Amino acid sequence: MESLYPAFLTIHSWLRWVVLVLAVLALIRAARGLSSHSLYTDADRKTGLFFMISCDVQLLVGLILYFVLSPLYGIKAFQIEGINPMKDTTIRYFAVEHIFVMIVAIALVHVGYSKAKKATSDAVKHKSSLIFFGIALILMLSRIPWNRLSLGNEG
Repeated sequence: MESLYPAFLTIHSWLRWVVLVLAVLALIRAARGLSSHSLYTDADRKTGLFFMISCDVQLLVGLILYFVLSPLYGIKAFQIEGINPMKDTTIRYFAVEHIFVMIVAIALVHVGYSKAKKATSDAVKHKSSLIFFGIALILMLSRIPWNRLSLGNEG
């Protein structure tokens, strides 16, 4: 299992860029559609769908890291004798803050996609996507470990 950790961490690290690119594309399409009062097209729907799917894949990889593979920064941080994860800022960041905020952000992506799918007006579809995807992206950006961008580091 230990040999899988670096591979999953690398996948998780690279997937962040897929998520971010799709988030920006979905936001651009939503903003453009809302400002130009254009139809909510199949391309708009698919961009939001691919953004949501990429978030779900990223979450799955992250949960495997958190619950199974991480030697210190996941659930094991709460199980190791003598470690108080809430007092160590780095451990707390990954064991609590990163995962919690990312799950909330991904939930917002799902809410936004669902609201856009159910809305009857094209303007409401674009607006729902813009608001929920935008808040989700801000949350994600706030909890990406920017100081650890090189491959092989936690995050």
